[in-house]
Amino acid sequence: MFEIVRCPVSGVLRTTNMKLGILMAHARRDETNTGAERLIQAGQARGHAMTKICESALTFSSDQERMNIFNGSEPLEKFDALIYRPNFIEEPGIHAHNLELLKRAGYKILNGSSSGMAITRNKLAQHIHFSAHDIPLPRWAIANGSAAARQVADKIGFPLIIKVAFGTHGTGVFFAENPETFWPIAEYLHVRDGNPMIVEEFIREADRKDLRIFIVQGQIAAAMERSARTGDVRANTSIGGQGRPVILSEQEKAVALKTAATLDLEILGVDVLRSSRGPLIMEVNSNPGFQELEKVTSADVAGAIIQAAETLARR
Repeated sequence: MFEIVRCPVSGVLRTTNMKLGILMAHARRDETNTGAERLIQAGQARGHAMTKICESALTFSSDQERMNIFNGSEPLEKFDALIYRPNFIEEPGIHAHNLELLKRAGYKILNGSSSGMAITRNKLAQHIHFSAHDIPLPRWAIANGSAAARQVADKIGFPLIIKVAFGTHGTGVFFAENPETFWPIAEYLHVRDGNPMIVEEFIREADRKDLRIFIVQGQIAAAMERSARTGDVRANTSIGGQGRPVILSEQEKAVALKTAATLDLEILGVDVLRSSRGPLIMEVNSNPGFQELEKVTSADVAGAIIQAAETLARR
């Protein structure tokens, strides 16, 4: 026996132009991270029927002639387009079948590239991918084990950042001021799961700030500067960082757009550090939050996402 969790259906507008779905991974995780309610509001304002769907409620069965997809106990309804807002932190391969089977069944999915998702949800893969595409990054190393981490830390120099492969909203990111703070973290991560860890240069001149640049369909929809809360180096607004409006340089725009262009995704949050040698990519996010960004900049980011879904539906 197993329980099928069904996502609650949110306010559907009866007189509509299109039928759009918001596809999430989990019903019981914080939906604020997906911006689902804001997207529903933006979609309804444009005359669309909006529905939330959870991957955890989907069942796929094949009889060799066709793929049958159920949402709970009912067949999954048809949509003009689905907007993928993947609120998961685990290894992305676990979720790839949902995207691929939905697309085989004819569903159009905005941000639905499983290959792009595999890169953006894995910090190890991001470093390798961006290095291959000549994207500027802080100096970094991937270390297997605490002994190897110690060696590369000495070469990079302190202070530095340690990251695990999977994490969101700043979780799995550690700051080490000196060897005394670094060694216990490296040893703990090695004992905890034995996975490789990323050892990365700390950009001191960034002053514990970064740029969040929100890109939709190859265009910058909005941007803000984020400052870490007191006693932290992580500027994520979800854990207390503060956002404010920012004017991007042409070089910052170019680096962010070049980074986005290397990935097969329509929605990306590109996080940039301002360094003495120019803008450096910290990481990218395929499920970037946008509510604080809208509040800070007054930009209609949700509207831009709905518009991208409309474009996809019309193809």
